[in-house]
Amino acid sequence: MSRQILFPFLFIIMISTFSLNKLKAQASNNQVPWTDTNHVEYNRWYVGAQFGVYQFYGDISENNFFTGGAEYGFFNRMFGFRAGKEINSKFGTRITFNMGRMSSSKHDFWFESYVRNLGLDFTINMTNIVTPYRYNKKWNANINIGAGFMGFRSILYDGANNDSILNATGFDMDGKKESLIYKSFFNIGVDAAYKISDHFDVFLEVGFTSTPSDNIDSKPVTLSELDNYSNVSLGLHYTFGKNDEAFKWNPKSDYIKALEDKIVDMGNDVDSARSCCAEKAMINPCDTSTADGDKDLVPDCRDLELDSPEGSLVNWQGIAIISPDSTGVQQVRGGVAAVPRRSSAPNIFFSPVYFEYDKTVIDSTGEFSIVNVALYLKQYPGTRILISGNTDKHASFEYNDGLSLRRCNKVRQILVDEYGIEVGRLSVKAKGKHFLLFPKKDHVNRRVDFSIIE
Repeated sequence: MSRQILFPFLFIIMISTFSLNKLKAQASNNQVPWTDTNHVEYNRWYVGAQFGVYQFYGDISENNFFTGGAEYGFFNRMFGFRAGKEINSKFGTRITFNMGRMSSSKHDFWFESYVRNLGLDFTINMTNIVTPYRYNKKWNANINIGAGFMGFRSILYDGANNDSILNATGFDMDGKKESLIYKSFFNIGVDAAYKISDHFDVFLEVGFTSTPSDNIDSKPVTLSELDNYSNVSLGLHYTFGKNDEAFKWNPKSDYIKALEDKIVDMGNDVDSARSCCAEKAMINPCDTSTADGDKDLVPDCRDLELDSPEGSLVNWQGIAIISPDSTGVQQVRGGVAAVPRRSSAPNIFFSPVYFEYDKTVIDSTGEFSIVNVALYLKQYPGTRILISGNTDKHASFEYNDGLSLRRCNKVRQILVDEYGIEVGRLSVKAKGKHFLLFPKKDHVNRRVDFSIIE
């Protein structure tokens, strides 16, 4: 492979390494597994535009980057548009349209070519494959593979003879336009995007395009390499659809599931170590096929707590694990659905759910608050909760009354749909901006509160 083709691939590797390091650094701050089961209604679309430069590889090109036409008054510029859909958290598809001018020189020859291409790409989200954790991901890295059709015209000039036309493709020998020449192409590339707001991402993309043509530079040479080109572009995405709504997750049940997986792995490791040789088999011998009376997945011969509560999370010795929680409730397998019920309900404080300005989107911190309310309601089935919504001082009373009601209904919908709480146990009250807790602290006033009414 020539040096001019090798350079874009090295650049692609550099961008990929930088992006993945950023993603790993983000994931290390909050190790909560990402599972597609939490994204049933994934529906994310985007449109975008970009501008950048082309680099040509063919018979009329030098062995360096960004070569050629600038000395003749041309720069290998390009711009384009794209529209895509993320099928799920890992894969997507997009349509791209790019156009621009390429030029390059070698010895006394130089050419200029006008290129348009329309492609269909399959995208792989390396963010959610390499680092499958949900932690406010600002960086996003994708691999793009696709194919399509290109149309081009080109003219080859003799620089040593007053730039006379030596050959033309899509032009006549007087330089007048004729029909475009169409060819297929295959492309591969990577992009790294940074989220600058709820709907906008800025991205840098590097791609390589392989063609079956030797006429992009209008100099076909027998047994020569085919003409190819790469591009480096900077652009902006606008995303729409469910966006943050698609990233809903149950943080505590996911964390419990991760612990369960680790416990099972530890048990398998213990069994493997014990059975590796006759000498080690004498250490705490155990027939793992024996009965499991409390059904905690730890055989009775190794279970140090034979009557663990049904459905409880246990360690590798079969002892129930009590996870610390703001409500003091035992965390069990399966999330909040199996929380043990109690007779008398204490009057406790629930953390509010806070919102951004003029929005009803609930972030991960708000999800934690809702989980604690669901745990409490599961533990005390006779209890009812009042969900009251508040807003800041901006906009009219009527608008804020409606906004606070939408926030209340959003929280109630999550408790009913995702945690199985009966709707009759949840009352809502829209307070709008009638009761400002802190008149000078808007971010504190934009909230939903919980209070026990029975």
